[in-house]
Amino acid sequence: MFVINIIIALVIFLTSALMSWTNGIDITLGNYLWLPMGAKILVFLLFGLWALPGVLLGSLMSGYILYNFLNVDPIYGPLGSLIGAFAPMGAILLMRYFDLSTFFDSDKKLEFSHVIFLIILSFIINTLLKLFLYFGRVSGVDQQQIDSSEFILSYLTGDILGGIVFILLTIKIFMPLLIRFKLI
Repeated sequence: MFVINIIIALVIFLTSALMSWTNGIDITLGNYLWLPMGAKILVFLLFGLWALPGVLLGSLMSGYILYNFLNVDPIYGPLGSLIGAFAPMGAILLMRYFDLSTFFDSDKKLEFSHVIFLIILSFIINTLLKLFLYFGRVSGVDQQQIDSSEFILSYLTGDILGGIVFILLTIKIFMPLLIRFKLI
């Protein structure tokens, strides 16, 4: 499991680096296609809580290294990344607690309509917690104020599109491998 967690951390870090490089880092706005959210959701679905160390490591690496590299505050980057790491896990636990889904049907096939709801619930948790964290605190970091509606809309678009795109592409490209290792 150690090797899998290292691979998970690298995937999350590399997707974060790619998305940050293409859009730049501005914590007052989200990226309009945030693939790391899809990566986190998918690894929690495939590996459960065993993926938590890899997700945390990848999120902390991206939060600390990328934000420091681009001269953004070293506190809010990692804190926001940790929120992004725990949001999908919290959404999965909520859905399982209220018996909303097991995410797989009796044939071990992924129920994508339930995954869509999971992506939306993850977005809500992620965005509201980050808005609470950043609101009124980031003006000294990057000299920008948060416009709540723009913040929510950009994170909505990025998390939902990124989640759907990453999960669909990964499942379509790596389906034989996922079936071989009995992950789906």
